Amino acid sequence: MKLITKIISLSLIMISSYTYSESNHGSLFSFAENMLEIEGTAPNIIFSSNDEIGEVCSDQLIACFRSDKPSNVYIQAGLQIDLLNTTLVGLMSDYLQFNANKNIDNLKSCNAQVDYLLSTFKVNKAKIYKATACGRKTISQKQMEILLASK
Repeated sequence: MKLITKIISLSLIMISSYTYSESNHGSLFSFAENMLEIEGTAPNIIFSSNDEIGEVCSDQLIACFRSDKPSNVYIQAGLQIDLLNTTLVGLMSDYLQFNANKNIDNLKSCNAQVDYLLSTFKVNKAKIYKATACGRKTISQKQMEILLASK
């Protein structure tokens, strides 16, 4: 019975995360386009389980953009909304840069993420996120979730 409850709960979280992101990811893409001053076609956002993300991206990542599949952005389903949106802004920035000039400047993507947090009035999160080089410095997924879930 506990297993069934866990499966149902996880399914609901994944569905709600997917539904919210589906309705919101267009505005996140527009934000990334404006920040980078690069226009493009929105990527396919593929929500997957943690195990699938581990196979497609890496065991250490919750999301990725792969240059060998340049029309897709992969992200773990069920993430906390601030983490989800901030991660998507960064990946969409990577996607836009790669598709425009086959190069990715991590600093530009990081700045877009920080600016996104600032635009949503998450000033403390933006400061801390910038201090971690937007999660690129050694920080665990759990620490990042706590960081972005905090006030």
